[in-house]
Amino acid sequence: MSDTSTTDAVAQDIDTETGSAVDDADDEDSGPAIALYAQWAVFAILTLVALIATLQFYFSASSAIDTFVTDRYRPLFNAAFNLAVVLACGLGLSVLVRRLA
Repeated sequence: MSDTSTTDAVAQDIDTETGSAVDDADDEDSGPAIALYAQWAVFAILTLVALIATLQFYFSASSAIDTFVTDRYRPLFNAAFNLAVVLACGLGLSVLVRRLA
């Protein structure tokens, strides 16, 4: 009978240790998960700010072209500026697609 009681006590100790390890793992996983969500939130906010700044730059550059370039050459400068913006966007998108693939 002493072997049975010792075995039962060891089994209870193992169950207790396993149960506490599972609880600790859940607590440890919530920390990195919260940090990951915070990083994605910061990424989204910075992306939004960058988008707003890019649009403001685009309209400011167009306004500067209207101010400093004569009427005769304005369409040419606008076309060159828009082409540069399209090429930069295409380059950025191609790099992003390569990284995702």
